[in-house]
Amino acid sequence: MFATGGVMAACAGSACMTATCSCCGAVGGAIAKVSARALYVALFVLTTALAVVMRDYAKPMLAELPWVVHAAGGAAGFEPADEWFGAQAVYRISLGAFAFFAAMSLLLVDVRDRSDPRDKMIQHGNWTLKAFAWVTCLIAPFFLSAHSAFIACYVWFARVASGLFLAAQSVILLDFAFLWNASWLRNSERASERGDEKAATGWIAGLVLGTVTLYGGAAALFAFLYRWYVPDATKCATNAWLISVVVVCVVACAAASAHPAAAERGASVLPAAVVAAYCAYLTHAALASEPQTKSAGEVNVCVPARASAGGAGRSEPAELAGAALTLLSVAYSALRCGSADFFGDESGSSGDGGDGVSSRGLLDPGDGDGHAGDGDDSDVGGAGAAFPAGPVRYSYSFFHGVFALASAYLGMLLTGWGARGDGDGDAGPGDIRDVDSGWASVWVKIVSASITSLLYGWTVAAPFVMEDRDFL
Repeated sequence: MFATGGVMAACAGSACMTATCSCCGAVGGAIAKVSARALYVALFVLTTALAVVMRDYAKPMLAELPWVVHAAGGAAGFEPADEWFGAQAVYRISLGAFAFFAAMSLLLVDVRDRSDPRDKMIQHGNWTLKAFAWVTCLIAPFFLSAHSAFIACYVWFARVASGLFLAAQSVILLDFAFLWNASWLRNSERASERGDEKAATGWIAGLVLGTVTLYGGAAALFAFLYRWYVPDATKCATNAWLISVVVVCVVACAAASAHPAAAERGASVLPAAVVAAYCAYLTHAALASEPQTKSAGEVNVCVPARASAGGAGRSEPAELAGAALTLLSVAYSALRCGSADFFGDESGSSGDGGDGVSSRGLLDPGDGDGHAGDGDDSDVGGAGAAFPAGPVRYSYSFFHGVFALASAYLGMLLTGWGARGDGDGDAGPGDIRDVDSGWASVWVKIVSASITSLLYGWTVAAPFVMEDRDFL
């Protein structure tokens, strides 16, 4: 009787597991019919949430892992602080997410057509298997020793990868700026063709208002940066130099975009205004990331306590809000690298919208003639339905590559660029919840601001340098 009961229990358990796996696969397939990218974004959001929770509450779990405690000196009676455990947990989650998305990126290299088996099997199918792989990648790094050379190497690699992600974020920003400008110009032309001059003028007025607002905001922020972070020209020469370099780059971009010759080749002042506002934001974020104290213990008078990421004057809600906005920016940036069409299928639409104005952003794929590729982002349409054919709408490999870089950036963001909780760097072993503080963060953001302006400068200069190519 007991044997029969055991067999029945085993059968019931197996049936439950099978039903659960089938349910997960069905749910994943159903969502993938709307957009496979939505599921990948969901995985990244779950990774972010897990990293934030583990950063603050990892000690009870990691303290039970002997290879972690012993490596930290626990066997000798030394118990690391909570911040140390939090940093170790974030490193491992970041590493696992990076491994998962990097593997996806490599597996999908050079997928150009929906007929490629990797499109159906890897990008849009087998969601149960991919969920299992994601969980495995997140768990596996926790079996590494705390003093593992692999973890130490990954922290340094993540710093470099984070800079690459910010560079990719700059490309996404420029893509958004050009798409915004082209879309509103197209709407104005369409309204004019319908004879609705009031609407046509309204779209142009909106572009002008947006441009003036962005330039005005950037100029005001730069003025306040000089006031806040350069209270003493002698002691704060570094801050003054950093702000001035970015201002020069922004002014150069504005002048280049306003030149009549550049305007004839597609340049516009609105993208330049977006670049100016973003560079001003990055400069402020960089200066706010400066540590409140110098290496010798001296107070850094060039960073007001109320504005510093590590300053005592910043309230906890403001810190949490700043971290949340940064994480949302990471998620949006990774999402935008896929395509402008996230939830819908606009297959068959041309890049110029049929009225001569290009509506494509920098990241939208083309077929060589300036037209967006057909095809959609859905899975098999139903039982017996053929899998969609045609060229892919976006680079799968690049899409997952950006998620991989974003995962590395997440690890640096939540640990002060690897300087929190382990006594490394000028920041010392302070509270790991002082998000995004340290000189590494300062320089990465300043360099990113410069790269953004240089990238925009290249979009203006490219039509002059390579006259045989069509950039419109």
